[in-house]
Amino acid sequence: PLSPCPHSCLLESFPIDPLASFPINPRVDSLGTMEVTGANGAAGISNITGRGGAVRSAAEMGMVEIVEPHDRAFFKAAVLDAEPGGRKYLVRYLGEDEVLWVDAARVRALPPSRSLDEVMSFDPREGDKVEVSFSEEGEFESWWEGEVRKKRGGFFFVSFPDDGENETNEVVELERLRPAYGNLPAQFEKRIFHVPTKLEHDMLLTQDSLPKVAKLAELFALNLSPDGKQLVALGAPRALDTVVALINMHYLRLPQLAKVAAMANTLQHQVADYQDTLSKGIQVIFKVDKDKMGMVIGAKGANIKRAQALPGVHRIDTRQDGSVVVWADTKPQAEQARELLEIITETVAVEENEIGFIIGKGGRQINELEQMSSCRITKDRDSPVVTISGVRSCLAKAKALLQYTLESLREQREKEKMISDLSGELRNLGVPYDPFQGEGYGMRFGGPQNRGGMRGG
Repeated sequence: PLSPCPHSCLLESFPIDPLASFPINPRVDSLGTMEVTGANGAAGISNITGRGGAVRSAAEMGMVEIVEPHDRAFFKAAVLDAEPGGRKYLVRYLGEDEVLWVDAARVRALPPSRSLDEVMSFDPREGDKVEVSFSEEGEFESWWEGEVRKKRGGFFFVSFPDDGENETNEVVELERLRPAYGNLPAQFEKRIFHVPTKLEHDMLLTQDSLPKVAKLAELFALNLSPDGKQLVALGAPRALDTVVALINMHYLRLPQLAKVAAMANTLQHQVADYQDTLSKGIQVIFKVDKDKMGMVIGAKGANIKRAQALPGVHRIDTRQDGSVVVWADTKPQAEQARELLEIITETVAVEENEIGFIIGKGGRQINELEQMSSCRITKDRDSPVVTISGVRSCLAKAKALLQYTLESLREQREKEKMISDLSGELRNLGVPYDPFQGEGYGMRFGGPQNRGGMRGG
């Protein structure tokens, strides 16, 4: 009996008769072929032990060889499904998109992998059956059965059966030969695992993790149906029993796996975009003081956005070491962005008695100037000079604000001097006047006042 599955992925009702059929409702086109996508695009998922106990590599898991009977040629393919009773298998040839059903008699398990020593120590005799590797440019390897006619100095004359009474002969090197394995039956049972509805999207997102599940259960293949609703497992009965518990645990882990997979996909796209950017045009790198990087970036990235909007500029990155990297189609375009971002410094001479006004009480005035201009403004310790540092566009703004502040101060002082002079004249005329009484300016008259008419003589 199976242990309860918290996601109701119960398989207790599924029979375990050999090659029991549970249709996955694939889409069938007018030619009778159907589109099925397995994990990693094929059913290549489990350990397969061939003759001699050799363990298959991950790339060969779920793979078989299909024989073309007339030529005795073997082509590698992935098994995706099986008919009831194992009469036919649904396969996809390596390198092909189309899938088709083939008779089970044409399907054999992969021959065991061989080490280089085993390849080089193979010594077929005249009359022995062998299989010869053929691989044209852009095509996958195939193996063709033939008979050794002669051997000369490390080369073998092999004849191949042909339609009719003719034979085809080929001179081949030892490296292209392997023993003739004949038929290696590839038989297995099938079960269907229904994916809980709420996990279907997550399963589609994480189907590249199915090889791990299949490998641990020693399945031949584990495939996800195109709609993500079913898992098709192919393997020995014991492996199919083992995979039940693994799939139940996989369902429990699936939401977290999907979250990580989504994050990984996002990062992969970012890396791809970054690499694509690197492959375009040229790059210009310049450095600024790390403590001034905020001025390069600007409020909410305003400076970077402004420079990146320039024609031909693809990307601008800032790094922790103070480097700024500009990618653009041409060097002049990159330099134009650099001009907007590079920190420059200028000095403005002021009067000694204006320094305090620029700084303001508690530094309030100079802080306001820095915030409004996005520049750094400092006073030289030994001379009445103000230093402004910032990107070019902000520097012009800071200079204008500083100049406005100084001109306002000078204008105020001129007005105050004028008021003082005029109030002095009034006092000389006998009109008492306090120009700075209260919060504003005003006249104050005192002494005898003429409230009647003019005095006569």
